[in-house]
Amino acid sequence: MRGRQRLSRERAPELSLRPAGFDEVPQLLRLIERAIAHGCRHHYDRTQRRAVFLGYASNLFVDVVRPFDTIVAEIEGQPAAVAQLDARTGTLRALFVDAAVQGRGIGRALLAAVEERARAAGCAHLRGAMSLNAVSFYQAAGFRPCRGHTRLLGAGVRIPVTWLEKPLRQ
Repeated sequence: MRGRQRLSRERAPELSLRPAGFDEVPQLLRLIERAIAHGCRHHYDRTQRRAVFLGYASNLFVDVVRPFDTIVAEIEGQPAAVAQLDARTGTLRALFVDAAVQGRGIGRALLAAVEERARAAGCAHLRGAMSLNAVSFYQAAGFRPCRGHTRLLGAGVRIPVTWLEKPLRQ
């Protein structure tokens, strides 16, 4: 308990947000791989975690260029988190916080920025297929389940996820 109290009193890291660049995709993929390995380890087996990572690895080079908004959160010039928004459909396609800085409020800050971008784009809702380990994070941010789902990834790997949605217009 004392460790948690000390952590909560630490000064929040200074974050800067910016669009992702094509040239940094390899670095962002390493961040995503670490986030999946750490954050999903209690909810998905090794094969499932690898399939999730490979799904991002196979698309991120193209997705960073268009049609999605890929946003990087930096601490002291180093990528700490990455999120991807499809503003056309109001879909949060990804939000990953590097394993080394999880639990410090970086995900909340990045999610708030994504929500603001979605609102500015005229989205009435923000929704996504959330990994099981992240459901409580999104529920604490005001998301509610809208349906359960199992995604089928490459090589026939099934990944259970929960579709969550948050209204953006009050």
